[in-house]
Amino acid sequence: MKKKQRMHKCFMLFLLVAAIFCLAYFVMLLNRVGAHTFFFVFPMIAFGCFGLMFAIDRQFKGKWKIPGKWILAFRILVGTGCLVFAVLLGVILHGQSVGPETEADYIVVLGAGLRGDRPSLVLQYRINAAAEYLQENPDTTAIVSGGQGPDEWISEAEAMRLGLEAKGISGDRIILEDASTSTEENLTYSKKLMEDDVSVVIVTNKFHVYRALHIAGECGYTDVSGLGADNVSWLNPTNYLRECLAVVKDVVLP
Repeated sequence: MKKKQRMHKCFMLFLLVAAIFCLAYFVMLLNRVGAHTFFFVFPMIAFGCFGLMFAIDRQFKGKWKIPGKWILAFRILVGTGCLVFAVLLGVILHGQSVGPETEADYIVVLGAGLRGDRPSLVLQYRINAAAEYLQENPDTTAIVSGGQGPDEWISEAEAMRLGLEAKGISGDRIILEDASTSTEENLTYSKKLMEDDVSVVIVTNKFHVYRALHIAGECGYTDVSGLGADNVSWLNPTNYLRECLAVVKDVVLP
């Protein structure tokens, strides 16, 4: 009985810590980034943890009699969900670990949002990675891809061009694609600016490499590899969770 009580307390503590983390992380996201629809998944997870704590405690104390079949079904559901998430995360992590081809004909730098006319931190990391690749591969041409959002003063492509030039990359090596609004459009519109049968490196953040390469294949790219720029560490929980869901939507259930 004491062993069961200890296990019960440990599991309840785990759920409590998970709920507090999700709520604290949600508040941090609101303060540092602002309100985005996906961020609200974290308070939903927190309230789910609180609800589960209540149900488990009532069951443990004998105040509720939850049918064994329901408990088994719930365990199978949670276990399956965790397994699927682990597999998807493994696929994404493997995708980001494969390095880019050297001396590619083109790199395509995917847009990632601006604040006014300044690149977001995510986009700045992509600019940094692209500039480093271009410096090491002087015959490579860059296509910077991204349109202008409603709260952006210039297009993402223009901001990337300015960022690359500030790092010493000649404007003659940069082609702007400033009409796209999604990864698929980034890659579709950029491909129209290239010759046929060229090698391409897609520059995005590490968490996004696997899915970006999959979309590139769907868009007709053949000789393509990915360059993963650094992630924004405190956004990793959001980015990897959202990316797992996006992989299900775009790859598993296209």
